[in-house]
Amino acid sequence: MTSSPQRRSQAGFTLVEVLIALSLLAVLMLLLTGALRSAGQTETRVDQRLQQADELRVAQYFLRDVLRRASVRPAAVGGAGAGTQPLFAAGPTELAWVGVLPGGYGIGGRHFLRLAIEPAGGASALVLRYLPWSDLQSFPDWSQAQAQVVVPQADGLGLRYLDDRSGQWNDAWPARTGNAEWNLPGAIELQLATAATAWPVLVVRLAALPASDPTASGFVMAGGR
Repeated sequence: MTSSPQRRSQAGFTLVEVLIALSLLAVLMLLLTGALRSAGQTETRVDQRLQQADELRVAQYFLRDVLRRASVRPAAVGGAGAGTQPLFAAGPTELAWVGVLPGGYGIGGRHFLRLAIEPAGGASALVLRYLPWSDLQSFPDWSQAQAQVVVPQADGLGLRYLDDRSGQWNDAWPARTGNAEWNLPGAIELQLATAATAWPVLVVRLAALPASDPTASGFVMAGGR
């Protein structure tokens, strides 16, 4: 028995139904693609923040390590008649001193060090310059020193120095002039302005290198007396 035309028309989909189904499928694919793109962008932003946090942690650890020790070996500073004081030139935007460079940078050990904002790669950056220490009476020519970018794309550096005797923070050091007894600041406060990451204020306690400290005695183990 042959089926009627009405039954044959009910056995399949009409062209309109097929077009509607394709349209719905296209909308679903569009929504799915947008959701996947949004998830990918979110993952990328999370990865970038994690990378920035890791770079921040590494930079802070390095700065703490390199800033926490300074030589107090006296040198003639300021010309004739100015007396002697350690090579420690500290201003509000840069710091130069004799300290210990962590292992992994050159041969490590005692170096002339300078921390400041400098041009680097078409932008400004926080740069540490270093040169192996020698028994000089002044700082070397920093243009001849090696440079290590500590924080790229850094717009500004602010430094302050704690006078333990008065409890006051100073924008420069030495805080006293003349024949007053010279001493290291108790701590260094570092504020860094960057466009990528909000830097917390970094405060590092400062200690004299035992080999240069006339008050040091006994054996030196693990960085302490």
